[in-house]
Amino acid sequence: MTNQISSIPDVHLSSIIKANKTEYECCICLNKKDLIIVFDCNHHVCLSCFKEYAITKLNSRQFKLDSNIGYSLGCPDGCPNTLLRDLHIFRLMDKSNYERYKIFGAEEYVFNHQGVICPMPSCGCGLILDESNLKIICPLPLGCGKTFCRNCKTLWEDDTVQVCLCQDDNKNDDNRPYSFWNYLFNYQRETSSVLVKKCPRCSVKIEKDGGCNAISCTHCGMTWCWICEMEFRTDCIQSHWF
Repeated sequence: MTNQISSIPDVHLSSIIKANKTEYECCICLNKKDLIIVFDCNHHVCLSCFKEYAITKLNSRQFKLDSNIGYSLGCPDGCPNTLLRDLHIFRLMDKSNYERYKIFGAEEYVFNHQGVICPMPSCGCGLILDESNLKIICPLPLGCGKTFCRNCKTLWEDDTVQVCLCQDDNKNDDNRPYSFWNYLFNYQRETSSVLVKKCPRCSVKIEKDGGCNAISCTHCGMTWCWICEMEFRTDCIQSHWF
């Protein structure tokens, strides 16, 4: 057990991680390991299973953001009110996944406060602004300094223009902000072929080139239906996929 403790990357050995003196079974692998994580429901998970559990939930963005606890996970068996309170425990994941965990947690906070994430690929700065402000400037030095439309996330290339193409009925005005995404939206309108839609949650554009109608947004993690543009439900398949 000493070697196992020394291999933990700077995690506080608080009441969450305990020596398994009573030989409890891990509720995932059913093995009896030296060190276990104890949830408030009294379910136990060994460290190796917890790491896999956390990474799997992270990949599908199924962590929960709690206003008092933070970005956390509950019991693998789905027991209520079992979010882990010591967030240092997620350092059990490798360094790259722990960095992703911190980024995803910050993004969830921004989304929950009606904020936006800068759509520039090299930026991703989180912004919490007045909801009435549609022309967003990503501030320097933390951000990239670019200006974009809050509604359609299009780069605002002409600062003299005050109305974005997505908000104006005058579609023929060449002075409006324009981008590849605008081109695709216009192409859809003219040909009745839907190539691009916005994620219902974060408004990031998603291009669909075939495949399933259940769309998973890689930006915010929401799984939504391409047909009804709402959160995916199993009855979507029966009611309007075919």
